[in-house]
Amino acid sequence: MKRIFILLAALLLAAACQVKTVAPTGTSSAGPEWLFLKQGPVTLTTHVDTVGKMMLTLVTDRSLMADAPEIVLQKPVEIGPDSVLTVPLGRLEAGFYQVRLDSAIRFNIGVRPDEVVSPPDAPEDFDAFWASTLAEVATLPMDIEWTLLPERSNEIRQTFEIRYPSWGGAVSGGIVCVPVKEGKYPVHIQYIGYGSRQWYFDPSADPERIDFQVSVRDQGLFRDKEERWIDRGIDAKENFYYRGAFADVKRSVDIAASFEKADPDRMVAYGGSQGGAFTVVAAALDHRIKAIAPEVPFLGDYPDYGKIVWWPVHEVLETADAEGIPREKIYEMLRYFDVKNFAPKVECPAIMAFGLQDVTCPPHTNFAIYNNFSSAIKRFYCVPTCGHAMWNEAAWPPVRDAFLAEYIDSPLER
Repeated sequence: MKRIFILLAALLLAAACQVKTVAPTGTSSAGPEWLFLKQGPVTLTTHVDTVGKMMLTLVTDRSLMADAPEIVLQKPVEIGPDSVLTVPLGRLEAGFYQVRLDSAIRFNIGVRPDEVVSPPDAPEDFDAFWASTLAEVATLPMDIEWTLLPERSNEIRQTFEIRYPSWGGAVSGGIVCVPVKEGKYPVHIQYIGYGSRQWYFDPSADPERIDFQVSVRDQGLFRDKEERWIDRGIDAKENFYYRGAFADVKRSVDIAASFEKADPDRMVAYGGSQGGAFTVVAAALDHRIKAIAPEVPFLGDYPDYGKIVWWPVHEVLETADAEGIPREKIYEMLRYFDVKNFAPKVECPAIMAFGLQDVTCPPHTNFAIYNNFSSAIKRFYCVPTCGHAMWNEAAWPPVRDAFLAEYIDSPLER
């Protein structure tokens, strides 16, 4: 069954690629295609690689996993010889919708995403639970094992593989690239995606900063054979995999601040997917992080997540069913790890990137996190035709880096 849903997701994304966009009326002049930012009626204007009569159906994203998705609008449309579709969609509530043209073409649109409401539902003992966990993290020694990687080092920066003890007796670590020249430098902490392998920095690039790519337990440098973490230890919040992983995230900030050449007053964090979730958690748990740039953040708004796509929520539920754990107990446990419940603790400047066609971390789940930030400065960046692979979008890193630089590019007086 899971493979069927994954195949369907891939087909939907492939179908979205058949649609070429122009700026729809109803967006701001700077707004991306298919993303409507203004109040008022929405009119979709887009180029479609077909002509003729079709049936347009507009459905809500949070009903996509239902047996009968909620239909907001259904009407016949005709696409002329110029292949341009123009159709009034009327006044739509803030949120995300799937446009269906017959059964051949499907793509997502968004309406005023910064007004999407998904209130935090943290349990009453949420803060106490995490305070207890982090108190244990704080007792750990700064015992870092440094291994120089000569083949990835030069006269500008040296690259190391590091390992250190983390919460619960686990090992965490990562790849660190440090300038050879004496001084104090800003630190870019980068968190990796779910199951991603480690990568290495160009030692000749960015000579005025330290790069630290974090591997949490059992992932990255420590990746194990099972390559599945989302349903480990779901019997209790004390045992859930992400308790340890989030503890590793906090530990990574402590470790970064301890680097001999680090300026702990100039640390930023970013990452994609699971790395985006870790980025948010890092800023929530440690206010030494000066700015963040999560992209397509994972692990947000579990109750709605499971209404939009199959993975990962239903994989967790299937495991729960197999182990005889009631689903209501699973959802209660997940509230301690829902990234939207960490979001209100994020006070630093933030920029979030998302792909409007993402079927892995759907836009609604991204904004369930983003809209709960307490940050006085926050922005979002959308690639309307992108799915989950924001890291392949060449225009995004310069935007991200320019935003982060605003908050760490004031060197200490030396």
